[in-house]
Amino acid sequence: MSAEREEIYFHTPARLAGAFPYKALVAGARVALPDEPPIRKRFHQHVLVHTTSGQGQIEVRGQRFVAQKGMSIWLDTSQAYEHRCSPDAAEWRYLWMGVEGHGLDDVYAFLNVQQAPLFEPSDREAAQAAFQSVIAYLDDRSSATDALVSAAIAGLIANLSAPRLAGAAAPDDPALRDRITGVLAAVRKDLAKAWTIDDLAALARLSPSQLFRRFKDTIGTTPMDWLRHERINQAKRLLVEPRAKISAVAAHCGYPDPYHFSRDFRRLTGYTPTKFRRDGGY
Repeated sequence: MSAEREEIYFHTPARLAGAFPYKALVAGARVALPDEPPIRKRFHQHVLVHTTSGQGQIEVRGQRFVAQKGMSIWLDTSQAYEHRCSPDAAEWRYLWMGVEGHGLDDVYAFLNVQQAPLFEPSDREAAQAAFQSVIAYLDDRSSATDALVSAAIAGLIANLSAPRLAGAAAPDDPALRDRITGVLAAVRKDLAKAWTIDDLAALARLSPSQLFRRFKDTIGTTPMDWLRHERINQAKRLLVEPRAKISAVAAHCGYPDPYHFSRDFRRLTGYTPTKFRRDGGY
C-alpha cells in the first residue's frame, strides 16, 4: 500500500506502564480503497477503529456491518474477522489503535461487542479526538506517553459505552429476578455438569431466547459467558491447593478436556493454570 495512505506508530510501554490500566501498542491512520482485499490479520489484542470519512464494511461471526462516518468499531482480533472499504464507497478513511488493558475482555463481553461491534459514540468529536491523541502520543514518545495514552483510552471506552449502557437497565420484575437467581444457585452447586442454554432456560421456565435477553438484562452478560467466569473463579480457588491435580480441577469445573480448560483459563486470567499455581494465585 502507498505510504501516503497509511501511517503506523508502534510503542513499547515503559517499565512503569503497568501502573496504568490501558496500553496502546500500535496506532495509525489509513485510507482503504474498494478494490483492496479485506484485512484479516489475527492478533491477541483488542483493536478500536473510528471512521473519519467514507464507509467501511466489517464482518464478524458471519454477520456484516457497515461503518459510516463518526462510528467506531471494536474488534477482538484473536477471533475471525475482516474489514475493508465498502464496495460501493469511493474510499474508507479511519483511525485505529491496538490496545491491551485490565478488564477489557469483561467490558467486551458485558457490552455484547461480539454480536454488535459497531458503536455510535455519545460524542463523535471526542471519540475522534481520542484516537488522534493516542496517535500523537505514540508519535511523540515522551516520558508521559503511557499515562496520557491510558487516560485517552479510558475516556474513549466511556464515550463508546455510555449509549449502550443507557438502555441496559434491568427490568423491575422481582419474580423474574428470583428465577434468574435460582439458575445461578443451581449452576454454582454443580459446575462440573455440561450445562446448555436449554438446561438453563428450563430452570428459569423461559424459552432459550427469553433467557438470553433476561439474563443479560439482569446479570449484565450472557448465560454462557457468566458460566465460563464462574468455572474459572472456582478453578482459581482449587488451584491454590497444592495437592489438587490440574486435570482434576478442570473436570471439577466442567472442563473434561484439560486443553480447553487451559485455553479459557489463560484467556480470562492472563495466566496458565500451572503459572497461577506456581505464583500462589493473585
